[in-house]
Amino acid sequence: MPDERNDMEKWRTIIEPFLQSKLNEFQLLGLNHLKMDEFWQFVKESLEKKKEEKPERIHEVVAAVMALTVNDYMNKLRVDLFKDSSNTIDQSIFR
Repeated sequence: MPDERNDMEKWRTIIEPFLQSKLNEFQLLGLNHLKMDEFWQFVKESLEKKKEEKPERIHEVVAAVMALTVNDYMNKLRVDLFKDSSNTIDQSIFR
């Protein structure tokens, strides 16, 4: 699996304009705190969840990134909040 991680990191530099565009969209919709590294982590987790439909080609990765919504990100935050019994997630993200 190390090759997959390297591929993902290699793709990050190639699809940077798409990532930046989607990040700007998220920020326009109110997620001003979201930074590129956090967003990239979210993208990687989203892609890893797709076991059967895991993108193998660059255009599939771009399509998956562009299909992400703020709702997807908020659902991830909500699940993480429930998983974290100590509620150590920074509460400033909900302001």
